[in-house]
Amino acid sequence: MTTIADAPATADARPWTRSTPLVDALVLAAIALGVYWVTGPAAGGDMWPPLAEAFLSGQLHLDQDRPWLELVPRPDGGQYVALPPVPALTLIPVALLTGPGTPWGELDGNAYASVVGALNVGLAYWMLLGWGVATGPRRWLTVGFALTTHWWVAGMAGPHHYAQVVGVCFTLIALNLAVRGRAPMLAGLCVGLAAGARLPMGLALPVVLGLFGGGWRPHRSWLAVLGGVSLPALAVAWYNAARFGSPFDFGYTRIPSGETGLVTDEPWFRDGILSVTYIPRHLNVILLEGFQIVDRAPFLRPSLSGMSLVLTAPFVFLAVLPRGRWVGLLWLSVGLVMLPDLLHGSWGFAQFGYRFILDAMPLLLLLLGSAFRAGTDWLLRGTILAGIGVHAYGIWVINVLDFVG
Repeated sequence: MTTIADAPATADARPWTRSTPLVDALVLAAIALGVYWVTGPAAGGDMWPPLAEAFLSGQLHLDQDRPWLELVPRPDGGQYVALPPVPALTLIPVALLTGPGTPWGELDGNAYASVVGALNVGLAYWMLLGWGVATGPRRWLTVGFALTTHWWVAGMAGPHHYAQVVGVCFTLIALNLAVRGRAPMLAGLCVGLAAGARLPMGLALPVVLGLFGGGWRPHRSWLAVLGGVSLPALAVAWYNAARFGSPFDFGYTRIPSGETGLVTDEPWFRDGILSVTYIPRHLNVILLEGFQIVDRAPFLRPSLSGMSLVLTAPFVFLAVLPRGRWVGLLWLSVGLVMLPDLLHGSWGFAQFGYRFILDAMPLLLLLLGSAFRAGTDWLLRGTILAGIGVHAYGIWVINVLDFVG
């Protein structure tokens, strides 16, 4: 069974132990690691490492209060983390190495976000290889992925950012397996883990099913994929029920805000956590939000509320170009993944650009790989370089100059 539509055989399809693509992937990942580590600020005081330690101790809550984080007070003392738990699971090896009682507030969250972010860069390159994309566009698209939105998210770390980096990692593993038609249960497990880090990413499932089944029709491999998805889904359902009495309650609406209120009292959640009325504000950020022009150097001031993808990652709009067998299924999954983001009262702050696009970026890379499978052109290269340049400026003025609105 082949699962790569319209993909020509390339000279890159050699055993991985002897392949130049492996060297490419490792070099690009190493460069990304250095960029993320050096340009991102130290991000201590996260909730994921102490939650990993709590899991090792047999408890589902944090003992210490961290009022700057989105935590839910526990009736018997302590705090619950109101986010899916998989990011903490990825840090259990760190907790095992450091042992109990680590001063987690001093741990640089940028370090572990940078490592997983670098892994994502290598996985993105390898996925495009499996998708049949030639060497030139494969390198360009990987660099575009590494040094635009993903650069900001992996470099900045923080609770939501690390969760997003982890979700991208598991999505990329699932798609790497799916484009090669290998290990459907493991691919399904990774889809479930991606959702267990960042819920919308689980809606990439239709593409994974389609790639294993060879199209829209049901296939026996779907049972293995769905079986893999069910394992983390059941575990997260148990986790929620044990904390809040319902398998579907993550605790989002229980997060305190201000002296006496809840997060749902904040102005951007006036119509609830999710609402169609929030879509225009997301589209405004995606398409229109630009720099503020001020009368002091360096004159163009970014906003942590968000900035248009037209400026920060314009190459993603070239995903509308491909035609072919998988385009409809890929766009369906992009729409499903992005829908919860577009309906959310928050549009991703604090951020440079629009970080929610990262939820769908692995799928957009497949679309871009379909459009530029055989080679690049000036439009792809120009839009990638423009996005990298804007990100380099934004990260410099925010993290170095503290020049931000």
